[in-house]
Amino acid sequence: MTFIQFPMDELILYPLALYYAWAVWRDQGKIAPILARSWIIMLFPMWCLISPLWAVVPVTAFKKAVYLTLTMAICYQVAATMSPRRILHGILLATGIIGVINIVYAFGTGDLRTGIFVQKNYMGKYMVVLWVIASAVLLDRGSAWWIRVCASGIAVIAVIMTFLSESATAVMLVAVTGLINICGSLFLIGGLLRAGRIAAICFCLSLVAGAGAIVIPSLQKSPVEAVLNHFGKDTTLTGRTVLWDYAEDQIAKEPWLGVGENGFWRYRSSPLVQKLYEEFHKSPGDNFNFHNSYYEIAVHQGLIGLALAVMALIWGAWQVLRGALVLAGVAQIYFLTQTLTVLARTMTEADFLKPFSLFHMILWIGALSALSQLRSRRTAPRPVSLSGYRAPLHRRPGSI
Repeated sequence: MTFIQFPMDELILYPLALYYAWAVWRDQGKIAPILARSWIIMLFPMWCLISPLWAVVPVTAFKKAVYLTLTMAICYQVAATMSPRRILHGILLATGIIGVINIVYAFGTGDLRTGIFVQKNYMGKYMVVLWVIASAVLLDRGSAWWIRVCASGIAVIAVIMTFLSESATAVMLVAVTGLINICGSLFLIGGLLRAGRIAAICFCLSLVAGAGAIVIPSLQKSPVEAVLNHFGKDTTLTGRTVLWDYAEDQIAKEPWLGVGENGFWRYRSSPLVQKLYEEFHKSPGDNFNFHNSYYEIAVHQGLIGLALAVMALIWGAWQVLRGALVLAGVAQIYFLTQTLTVLARTMTEADFLKPFSLFHMILWIGALSALSQLRSRRTAPRPVSLSGYRAPLHRRPGSI
C-alpha cells in the first residue's frame, strides 16, 4: 500500500491504521521490552509532536507527527510479532504485486520511464526495494521452492523497470545491493565470520583495489563523473547542490527549532519558494524538496531535530549490522542491504523519516527485529550438558 497512492485509498488505509493501533495495544507486552531498549528512535517522533508549538503550519505539523508516531508503532508491532522470514515474505508479497502491475501498465501504455508512478525517481526507488527483497528471497534456502521461483521472476521485473526509469541512483543501487546480497550470503550465512571467510574477503578486496589502481588513473574522467554523464547528469547532481545552498541559508535563519513540518514549501505565501519553483521549472501544484534528507529535516525540525534523527539512524544501522554479523541469516543480510540503500539515498532524496514510507520502515523493522532476536537469544535457557557430570564420592549403597 505504501508504494503508490490511488483515488479513495483511504478506504483501505484508515481501517488498516486503526487495526495496527489496536494491534499495538494488544501486543504491548511483547513491544514494551523492545521499546525500553530502543527508546532512542522515538525521540524524533516525540520532537515532531511538540513542534506544532512553534511551527508555521501547526495543524499540518501535528498531523504529520501523529502519522510518523503511528508508523514507528507499526514497525514495533511487526518486529515484535513476526519472524524475520515472515517479514521477508510479507514484503515480497506486497511489493511484488505492485511490481507486476507496474510492468503491465508501463508496456501496455508505453509509459516506460514512470509506469504507475508520478515520476521516474519514484519508480527507480521502489524498483530498488523490489529488487533487494526479491534477490534476498531468491537466495534464502529456507523459503519454499515456489516462493523462490516467484522471487526470481519479480527480480527480473525489478531490474528491467529500474533500467527503463533511467535513474542513475537506482541503477547503481541495483548493482551494489545485488552484490551485497550475494556476498553476504556467501560469507555470513552460518554464523560469525570465520578466519577463512575473512581471508577470502580481504583477498577479493585486494583484487578490486589493485584493479582500480590500474584502471582509474588511465581514465580521462572520474568513474562518478562518467556514470553521471551517461545518465545525463552533471556534477551539481541536476541542481541539487544549488538547492542545498538555499537550505543552508534557511537553516541560518531558524537554526535550532526550524519552521515545522511543511513550514517552508508554501508556494503561495513564500516568494523564495516561488523563485525556487521557477528556477527548477516546477508547477505551483508540484511537490518539491531539498533532495537531501538532512537538509530537509534541519530546515523543518531544526538542528535539534536533525541531531535526534541522526542518532536514531546510527542506532538503527548499528543494530542491523549486529544482526547480520551475529544472527547471520538471509533476512538479516537483507535488512543490512536495505539499510545501506537507505543511507545512500538520504544524501540525494528527502523522504527519510516520512510517515508510511515502506522504503524506510524496513530499516526500523530490521533494527528492531535484530534487537528482539538478539534479546531472545541471550535470555533463552542454555542446554544442560551432562558430559562433565561426576558421581559423588563416598556414596553408601542405597543412599539417596
